Amino acid sequence: MTWVMFITYWSGANHMPDGGDVIVYLLVLPAAFLLLVWGVSKARSALVAAAAAKAAAAAAAPAPTAAPSEPGHPPERRWTLAIVATALRSPFGADASSLLEQIKSQSLRLPLDGELVNDQDMPILAGRIGDLQSEETREIYQTWHQQHFPGQDLMLMGDAHWRSLTLAADIARELGGRLQWHPLLEEYREAARHRQEEVGLPHLHLLVLLPAHWGSETRMQAARWLAEQVCLAGWPAEKLNVLPAAAGENAHPLQHLDRLVATSRDARTQQPSPYLASSYLAMVIAAECNLDPEIVKAWQQDKQLLQGSQNIGKAPAEAAAGLILADATQALAMGTADPVLLHRASVGRHEQSVDQARRVSGELLIQLAQAALRDAAIAPDQLALLVSDGDYRASRTDEIMKLGYAALPELDLGSQCVKLGATCGSAGQATALSALVLAHTATSESGEPTLCVCNEDAHRRAVVALSLAPVIAAGAAPVSDPAASSTSTASHAPASATV
Repeated sequence: MTWVMFITYWSGANHMPDGGDVIVYLLVLPAAFLLLVWGVSKARSALVAAAAAKAAAAAAAPAPTAAPSEPGHPPERRWTLAIVATALRSPFGADASSLLEQIKSQSLRLPLDGELVNDQDMPILAGRIGDLQSEETREIYQTWHQQHFPGQDLMLMGDAHWRSLTLAADIARELGGRLQWHPLLEEYREAARHRQEEVGLPHLHLLVLLPAHWGSETRMQAARWLAEQVCLAGWPAEKLNVLPAAAGENAHPLQHLDRLVATSRDARTQQPSPYLASSYLAMVIAAECNLDPEIVKAWQQDKQLLQGSQNIGKAPAEAAAGLILADATQALAMGTADPVLLHRASVGRHEQSVDQARRVSGELLIQLAQAALRDAAIAPDQLALLVSDGDYRASRTDEIMKLGYAALPELDLGSQCVKLGATCGSAGQATALSALVLAHTATSESGEPTLCVCNEDAHRRAVVALSLAPVIAAGAAPVSDPAASSTSTASHAPASATV
């Protein structure tokens, strides 16, 4: 191509090249151009290699501080995933760090909502997020639905439905933008179609948690639309799959996350932890709006609504949260210098609703917290913060107090306990996932482990620990990690209990 350009130029200019012209323009310049292309390619490969260098060293030398498995303790309970990024939408903003500090300082108060009233037509306290473009979301979604499901009518959906979907879309777009940091994404885009699989870009598993009272088909269709928002942000559609759990069982959000950890690797494969031998990438989104007159009415009938001078109920709210989870190798390559690890969750259930019980035992929550700490190999006195999705109801406060006294005696519940539901209101699954985002923020900023405790639900309970990934010194001698290298084929079910 260079030769053609110069020969054409000489011909048009009536210039007869001499020997020097031939050497410079037909030999030296083309060679320099090829060297430049080669140099750029090598520099780009070096950047990707440098991003994963720390992970490569860690893969060769597992954490020397990894605790060995206890007799009878399933080794896969030591498995983790790294949190690459988080996103949050709350009545008090989208900055998780700022929200955490304001809750700690007890400077936040829910305002009276002019659109929601109790049975005496008095406004109630509620957590509303301002400036939501729910009408725009409605128009976009309806157009999309007509294109993909022609002839199928949308179910009757109120304003709370569209506000939930708007919040979920905001999270999907933000996290979709964060995926652009993946070091293999550009190479995948530029590769010929028949060579793209050789690049090694992993599939993205998308889990969407929407209000339980939506029908399963409605939830699945919404999840597919949210997947399209992620792809519009730049992720290849053929590299994304929507997990059917989005429309299936209404399990607790932390139980869904635990299943992601459990299925991220094969128990029969010997590999160091938390550095997986194969790539794993997932995105989790939860969004819910309880700013609905029917929900307010039902809560008031059940005597669960926070109103008047009685500081013992829950306030309706809306929220959304999301996380990107990956193996620790990818987390490092995507620019997460000190990844926070999500450990295995312990989940359980009260057979009787705690809202109806005359006295709530703290035994279930104590057992779950002890199991979560054991799985994470974290001593209770190492915890710097407890984050709960609980609210002002006495039963929830009583459970947390009993947990603190029995299992976390070193933790000052006055200054080292954050109750998100009490501050920002109740938004169901979104509040639970938001509590996890705050716990991630606390660990990321302080470097110390945190415990996320979910006890807002009337029956379900869940606890999970978060900690920084171990720092591996270059050239460290490999150590055996029985928790990671076992060939056990035990069940991947999370630790659970029932009371």
